[in-house]
Amino acid sequence: MRSMKGTKLAANIPLFYLYKAFSSFILDRAIWMLFLLSEGFSLSQIALLESAYHCTSFLLEVPTGYVADRYGKRASMLVAELIGVVSSGLLLWSGHGSIVVAGFLLGAVVGTFRSGATSAWIYETYRQLGKEGDFKRANSRLSAVSLVALGLSGVAGGALSAVDWAWVYAGNTALCLLTVVTLLLATEPRPEADEADGANNANAGGGGVSAYSFRKQLAVGFAFGRSDRHFAALCVYGAVLYAMSWSIAFYSQVVFRDTGLNNGWIGTINGIETWVSAAAAAVAFVGERRLGKRGSIVVSGIGFAAGLAMFVLARDAGAAIAAYLLMAVFVSYLEPLLEAYMNERLPSPIRATMLSFFSMAISIGMMATFSAIGFLADRIGVSAALQIALVVWLPLCLAAMRLAVKR
Repeated sequence: MRSMKGTKLAANIPLFYLYKAFSSFILDRAIWMLFLLSEGFSLSQIALLESAYHCTSFLLEVPTGYVADRYGKRASMLVAELIGVVSSGLLLWSGHGSIVVAGFLLGAVVGTFRSGATSAWIYETYRQLGKEGDFKRANSRLSAVSLVALGLSGVAGGALSAVDWAWVYAGNTALCLLTVVTLLLATEPRPEADEADGANNANAGGGGVSAYSFRKQLAVGFAFGRSDRHFAALCVYGAVLYAMSWSIAFYSQVVFRDTGLNNGWIGTINGIETWVSAAAAAVAFVGERRLGKRGSIVVSGIGFAAGLAMFVLARDAGAAIAAYLLMAVFVSYLEPLLEAYMNERLPSPIRATMLSFFSMAISIGMMATFSAIGFLADRIGVSAALQIALVVWLPLCLAAMRLAVKR
């Protein structure tokens, strides 16, 4: 019986790569701000909408993480793709600002159902196959596949938007449906009767690994967070770093546009950035063998900060592009490793829930970082706004990095 279960779970491994490719092929990823600008939104309005996006994520991250732990990771991810079809459909037929806002915010809901569930699904599969030691290597490669898909989608999205924005969102709809098919072929990792939480896990309902009520799940999660300070420190460091990284990725669209580049070129630059990121992610596990955990955390933070300073101070498109690619190398090196460091510390019954807490921390960081830059940019320009953001963010990043390596 165990052998049959192992065979089914092993079949998940190639499906992970398909899932990552389809779910990461996001045609508007590199140009969504330009879409909103084309719909008549100002930078301040876009900042408010992005804040609402992350507020939605903040409110739903933990409840949807609980859904994954209680009813199954695959079920959570299937719900995400079906909501994604609706979100893309609204943007496809957008004719009014309120429809655009609704479609955009539903995209946040998609992210919450995916976030904790995806990493937990992959890690649990490797754990139940007895291959936890292979997770860093596999996650580095999966991150690379995801980034290559993002890169290709950036180029494709830029080209399609030059023809008609409708093609971009029709394509996103089709990709959600392909992802659904991939997930239907996958197997949910199910707990053994003697796993971590004993009978409680064995009696878990709906294919998940936790039989706790939502209230009890929160209590267990908070207790874990208080007892494992290192996990909390990793969350804070990741949130501070990723919030700035994602904000720069979005505002770079405006920076590059202001240098005279069109949508096609901006999509191509973002495509190149994701290919560079894919290379960094693919070899992250090799670098970690030499640098170790502490060294990887420090090098990624210092390297990203240096790239950010170069980007903010760049005076031409060439320098900005070079700095943008440098930032991508360091943050992409860290991403699969940080995910592995967190998964290694988490018990199965609360894995997706606690990973959702991390995503929630990123949402808090994004609400603060992206909004502040947007409001400043409308008043003093994007360049000056980014310079102020650098001065405020740098000491926060260094403090968070010290906590992450100290504990």
